[in-house]
Amino acid sequence: MDAVAEMNIPRLQQLVSVGLRRGSSPTVIVRMMQSALEGVYRPRPVLDSRTLDIALMVYRLGGRKLLYAVNHGLGLPSLRTLRNHMSFTKIMPTVGTISIEDIIHNICEVVLKPRDAAFVRQPLRGVSLLIDEVALEERTCHFRHNNSVGGLCWRHSPKVDLQLKTYADALKIAEKIKLEEVHLGKEMTVVSVSCFGESGTYPILALPTCKHVGPEESSTIYETVTSTWLEYAAAHVGMIWSWATDGESSRRKAGYEQFTREKLPRTSPIYGTVASMAGLNIFTGIHSITLDFDYKHIFKRLCTLLRSAAGMALCNGRIINPAVLTRFLARLPEQTDDSVRKLLFPDDPQDVPRAVELMEAIIEFLACDFGPVDADTSADLDSIRLLAVMLKSILAPFITPDMSLTEQMTHLSTYAHIAFTLFRMNRLTFMSNQLYGDSQSMIKNAFFCLAKQQKLDPTQRFFLFQIGDDPLEKLFGKLRMLGGHNSAMSYAQAIERLGHACDLQSVYLRQPDLTKARTDQHEAFRRC
Repeated sequence: MDAVAEMNIPRLQQLVSVGLRRGSSPTVIVRMMQSALEGVYRPRPVLDSRTLDIALMVYRLGGRKLLYAVNHGLGLPSLRTLRNHMSFTKIMPTVGTISIEDIIHNICEVVLKPRDAAFVRQPLRGVSLLIDEVALEERTCHFRHNNSVGGLCWRHSPKVDLQLKTYADALKIAEKIKLEEVHLGKEMTVVSVSCFGESGTYPILALPTCKHVGPEESSTIYETVTSTWLEYAAAHVGMIWSWATDGESSRRKAGYEQFTREKLPRTSPIYGTVASMAGLNIFTGIHSITLDFDYKHIFKRLCTLLRSAAGMALCNGRIINPAVLTRFLARLPEQTDDSVRKLLFPDDPQDVPRAVELMEAIIEFLACDFGPVDADTSADLDSIRLLAVMLKSILAPFITPDMSLTEQMTHLSTYAHIAFTLFRMNRLTFMSNQLYGDSQSMIKNAFFCLAKQQKLDPTQRFFLFQIGDDPLEKLFGKLRMLGGHNSAMSYAQAIERLGHACDLQSVYLRQPDLTKARTDQHEAFRRC
């Protein structure tokens, strides 16, 4: 017993289990422990689903070397055992133009198979389709499953045969690239599926692109993925509620054309809810699909407008720009000249935390009393306070954890009405058509998704932060993380890393307690 207390016997649990199954006496079991301490006897690990899932998680997070170490030190299954007992997720790359067969394969492999393997029947969910790009290294790659060349832009690659049947085929592809008739992919456009009420996201389409794509190509993606999902997955997972994007121009134009084309029919289950909301645009796409824009990008664009020289025209023609904000922000108790400079002229204009800090600093004007001031200063303060109310209405619902869902939707409605009034008064001197339309579409989508959730299952929880394409941004972060010291990736490496990320997600779906352990670990790192 002292040896058991003082020394780490490898696979002690498995050793005792094997002895009990054999009907061994306590003396024999103790002798087996002594042999294990001396390295003479090594019991085999129990290959249950949990042990395999933990080994898979170790392999995907730490690679071969970490799995080798825990295999010898803790007795987890080896990589060979893992491959013999589990099937890894295989994302089908797009070689050439968009293929419906590839989308169907990815839906079955990434979405349906993990849900079936979880052995817990999942309720129908509302589905949001997310689309965004991640940077790629501009080089070709070879895919053995169809002996073809990948990494070429999906829009231009049909101009050449990508299958390598002869050496001349490779020379022809190289010549087309040299003549710029076929382009190398600079980015990978990813379409993924996120379910309301669930964490994570499921990539079902990955396209290399050269950036020279327009609304027509974006419409092709919208229509192809939507029709394929509705036919093969909607009955098993849930209907599409929205398409979310970051506001890229070609996708915006195609999105408005696709998802504001028809008025919500009176026979829709949510018509009685949304039609009674004064001023709400009830034009949608097929099956009441709405267009969504990521709220973090809306925050960044609002702050970019406030930081520009033109600024934002508010009530009585007052323009709020960096010159005005510099003068008033410096009066706030916790601000200095240096901090105000960092808020208004950041090193990285795309820094979301810095944008939120600027919005929070402006919101502080609602609680400040500057005492008696002259008429001109009072007019500026009134405009800034109106701006503060508008910014608080769109920011607070996403950063205030103790706010109820009713309060969140009330705040968003307040922003929509203030922005509408100011846009009618000042038009483009208030904000651009694109920013106004995108922010209003984001709020409209939130109300539509909430109404759909109430009709689908009012007992399920609805989280406002699940709108937008933030889960896809997190997935891109994982792809770069899986590269270790080299975050850059070719198209083939990106496809492989997508499969790794999906394997991790399927483990967390099958083993919910591992999800909690991962969350606790992240929280501990954050506090440190």
